[in-house]
Amino acid sequence: MALHRLTSITLAVPDIAASNDFFEAFGLDKRSDGWLDTRDGGRQLQLVESPRRNLLRLGVGATDADDLERIAKRVASVGLGRVESQTADRLVLIEPATGLAVDITVADPLTVTSTPPNPSQGDVGAINSPASAPRRDRPAPAVMNDDAVKPSNLSHVVYCSPDQPTTLAFFIDVVGFEISDQIPGIIAFTRCGEVHHNLAIQAGPVAYAHHVAFEVDNVDDVAKGGTHMIDADPDRHVWGLGRHAIGSNWFWYLKEPGGTFVEYAADVDRISSQALYEAKEWSGHEYLYAFGPKPPRAFLEPTDLTDLIGSST
Repeated sequence: MALHRLTSITLAVPDIAASNDFFEAFGLDKRSDGWLDTRDGGRQLQLVESPRRNLLRLGVGATDADDLERIAKRVASVGLGRVESQTADRLVLIEPATGLAVDITVADPLTVTSTPPNPSQGDVGAINSPASAPRRDRPAPAVMNDDAVKPSNLSHVVYCSPDQPTTLAFFIDVVGFEISDQIPGIIAFTRCGEVHHNLAIQAGPVAYAHHVAFEVDNVDDVAKGGTHMIDADPDRHVWGLGRHAIGSNWFWYLKEPGGTFVEYAADVDRISSQALYEAKEWSGHEYLYAFGPKPPRAFLEPTDLTDLIGSST
């Protein structure tokens, strides 16, 4: 695959100061230029003030300039989208159904340089079970660590489109994403690297970001981060702690002040080759989760959806 990861997103939010405060509390670091950094991915979130919340730009990393040239040629051959600008190391496309800008750049693969906390305590991933107890004579490192949760990288976006088949065709046939799992006509989980899904394209009455997800090291960080966020403001809570079936990841969803859901995610599936991955038919509650609390109605139908529809006409 010529593509390898999401590089960044640009979100429109009604109150940039309030949303900045949320994301800094969530664990991102604000730069002097206004961008927000993840621990390993660097500048991955830009906030732009606007009356209507939305996803304005999706950044994708490509391996080299030849990849950009091949993608640009597919715009004409497939007949979807348009090229807004092109240089040797950057290609900006406009998705035809929603106007989303897709910013494809020649970028280095994600390198995880940080290590989980307290490495001196041994294998921080060691889990005691009835059959095996590798961690002895000391408590679990997670309960002894007071450091704030720092998301490693931008994991995925769930994007709603009023013309889901066209948006999906654009990302698959033009940009070069691959489908991991889907419920045809409703939602398709697509990827631009090994992570099970970087972009899920969902049918909706209007274009908007349903949620954005940031990957943390483990389920302890999901629980710790979510608890920290709702201790400070209970109204941030949306849904969690639980585990998805599609993608397998642990989750906890919160709501930033603009209305976009923001997810702590851990232990998401990796796919080394499309030929080696066996997708299954998802049904019942598995479409949303394997176990955990039931999703609230507001997760399925955001409370501001009527306003989003009205503001788009």
